[in-house]
Amino acid sequence: MIIVGAGINGAGIARDAAMRGLKVLLVDKGDVGSGTTSASTRLIHGGLRYLEHFEFGLVRESLRERETLLKIAPHLVRPLPITIPIYKQSKRGRATIRAGMIAYDLLSVSKSLPRHRMLSRRETLKQSPGLNAEGLLGSALYFDAQVEFAERLVLENVLAAQLRGAEILTYTRVTNLVVQGDSVSGVELVGEEGVSRFARAEVVVNAAGPWVDRLLERAPVESPRLVGGTKGSHIVVPAFSGAPENAIYLEAQSDHRPFFIIPWNGNYLIGTTDVRFEDDADEVRTELWEIDYLLAETNFAFPSADLTRECILFTYSGVRPLPHMDDKEEQSITRRHFIREHPQLNNLFDCRWQTDYLSQPG
Repeated sequence: MIIVGAGINGAGIARDAAMRGLKVLLVDKGDVGSGTTSASTRLIHGGLRYLEHFEFGLVRESLRERETLLKIAPHLVRPLPITIPIYKQSKRGRATIRAGMIAYDLLSVSKSLPRHRMLSRRETLKQSPGLNAEGLLGSALYFDAQVEFAERLVLENVLAAQLRGAEILTYTRVTNLVVQGDSVSGVELVGEEGVSRFARAEVVVNAAGPWVDRLLERAPVESPRLVGGTKGSHIVVPAFSGAPENAIYLEAQSDHRPFFIIPWNGNYLIGTTDVRFEDDADEVRTELWEIDYLLAETNFAFPSADLTRECILFTYSGVRPLPHMDDKEEQSITRRHFIREHPQLNNLFDCRWQTDYLSQPG
């Protein structure tokens, strides 16, 4: 098996395939986990907001995987308390939030994390005294998980695959898919030295994330567009006045989109945006309007924060490899994973899987 793309999807597939006894080659044009994975919100979560779109199967699967990672990788994945403030002007009221919390708990009945709690206005402000108190009705407190350094989770999957015999090639581009008859027989590779070589395999997996369609352009067959990415941007700031101890899951007052303010690595991670992205995923950047949007929403939620552009330590952006859909709003496009076998090329598979952990990135 040849796997193109060493993000969390490609790394996980490589580990699983190698453990099953397959001979595996994992290839990436950059470093391990350097694409969408490194641009995530760094959460391992069950997709609470997917309940709004009735994707109960996705939520249940995500919660199950979260529990598995808490058990097998506790040095990387840790419980994270998250507070959802509820305001009079919120699109999602107390009854809606409580219903979502109950469903979230029911879909993970065997979880090791505590169940949710509904907090009064007083309890909420005692827990987060810097929070904007105007119109505050209370909050919900629940637990998800955080992977502080998502790249390490990817790397450990890659190392596990390597221990089982997988070969790993980074900074190596796939320049062509080699097709014989109706089968992909391998790939043409070019490394940093600029020398072309070929690798052959019975199965080729396209796990290139937002570059899935670009890789398919290298096959001598027509394929419908598969990925319609959206961009997610984050800013990182130092601790600020009134900063919360817990992660905060907020509804933006300007457009009612959800976003996070999360303690991370001694600082605070704020994001994410969610906008259509049709340009080159290699050139994705955080735009000034995104920075101003996240700063304004944080300053509104925590009035004493007084954050400005000068406070920002760094920003980062990534492209979510979502299924191509022209007729849906960005946040309503499904985050389910897909495995597609090409009918014209019967051993070429496309894999894409997006959660806000990879957003997150997905």
